[in-house]
Amino acid sequence: MKFTEQHKEEAKSFDHRMQERGIAGFIPDLREGVKCEYFYKSFFRDPYLMRLYLGQIAKWFNDSLIKYAGQNLTVLDVGCGPGIVSLEIARNGHHVTGIDISEKSLSLAKKALNNNYHTDNFGSLQYALSPFEEIEGTYDAIVFSGSLHHFSNIDSVITKSRFHLKKEGLILCYEPWHEKWTMQDAAIVALLRLVLSITGYWYETYPELSKITGGNFDAFTDEIHREYLIERDKNEPGGQSPHDNDSTGDEIIAALNEGFHLLEFKPGFSFIYRFLGGIRGPDQILQQLADLFTAFDQYSVERGYMNPNAFFYVGRKR
Repeated sequence: MKFTEQHKEEAKSFDHRMQERGIAGFIPDLREGVKCEYFYKSFFRDPYLMRLYLGQIAKWFNDSLIKYAGQNLTVLDVGCGPGIVSLEIARNGHHVTGIDISEKSLSLAKKALNNNYHTDNFGSLQYALSPFEEIEGTYDAIVFSGSLHHFSNIDSVITKSRFHLKKEGLILCYEPWHEKWTMQDAAIVALLRLVLSITGYWYETYPELSKITGGNFDAFTDEIHREYLIERDKNEPGGQSPHDNDSTGDEIIAALNEGFHLLEFKPGFSFIYRFLGGIRGPDQILQQLADLFTAFDQYSVERGYMNPNAFFYVGRKR
């Protein structure tokens, strides 16, 4: 198996993160997940929050597969990570191959698969340590769930996807669209976080609150805007990985439209993926707040009050 230096850089970053998560007790399963305080602001902190965000994404993948291609499909999940989406697709009766370049990610994925007790209507699921460039075979559908933006050679990836799809095969994506997210969106998130912090329902307090409430919102809003663009906090060096955001949302959409016939396109979530896990409080209140902000996110995007930070895409091989 040929791994380039870029593959090795990405794998090292994800291996480190997934090893830490595994040691902390993280279970990458929407149905069998447990609370994990290793995460301070991620939806991975609580299985209820995972289902609110990732659960809806996985459901969209499953609904789209059935809507546009039917049942009992062969599916390739590229950059499957710890296998959360792969597992849910297999639970929906499909035959899934999940590939990733991170050995530690696949270790968590295989552990969750071995502990899967939801076997009714289960298709099949296998994992392979492999870069996308090295895959073989053909599939009814190829899925990219937050992995396509890590590729710098996006046109080549789309061409290879077409090659490995059967006639009228599908490509399905949920990918970041950071260039759509504005300072206006960040200002709304800033207000929501400050209100939660003052009332004791946010994971941190803000020592310079008096300066912010005195009218100096710029620095705080800038900080949040940057956080959402690079998907890391200000005290965390770099981005999610060395090649995170190598391709922008607009570049991905253009390449997809060049290679595939568009079947469905819709905006994704705006802010909850870096918000839900920061909420604190008793379970009942936390869940009510999480439900509220998730509904507000969807409502605001649908009405155009806030911009999406990601997009859903389904295309058919021309």
